[in-house]
Amino acid sequence: MGKVLQIAECRRIIAAKKGFDSWRRRFGGCFDENTSVRSLDTPVIRLLIRGNEDASSALYELIMGVKGLGHGARFHFLDVRTKMYVTDMTIFLLDLVRFEAMFRLGWLEDYPYLQCPMLDIIEDFQNKLAQSKHTSPTLSRSHPLYNDYASQFDFDRHAYIRRLIPEAIKVFCDPGDDIG
Repeated sequence: MGKVLQIAECRRIIAAKKGFDSWRRRFGGCFDENTSVRSLDTPVIRLLIRGNEDASSALYELIMGVKGLGHGARFHFLDVRTKMYVTDMTIFLLDLVRFEAMFRLGWLEDYPYLQCPMLDIIEDFQNKLAQSKHTSPTLSRSHPLYNDYASQFDFDRHAYIRRLIPEAIKVFCDPGDDIG
């Protein structure tokens, strides 16, 4: 049994190496099988949070590398089903990056997926996490809009958090701030 666990751990390390290889070149720094959204440096979050072409490309590279689908530049050549799978994961990871930025701003309570290794999120997405892609963390009680948020129906609270994302991007990416 010890050898099976060792082989599984080696596979995780190899998948992380393939997935994060482009990130090491792009961002510098150290990324491994235990890298979570919570552990990402602020400059990495600032690039990814925008959800633009650079951010999408970086997330495609990560996901496709981990899943053994080739380089991110090959995204447009994937079959439709695989492309939708990668797109769903990209959107989920983008949400997590944005939630992490909002958490660092003190706007949100903690959210368990922010501390989960990104490798596990990508590998287990279809089985365990796809049903969670429409959830969101709770607004912090210290946020000025908390009372309005608390008065919403539970399902509407998820949309409420998402409506705060554009302002969070603006505040988090302000070069004059004091975030990390």
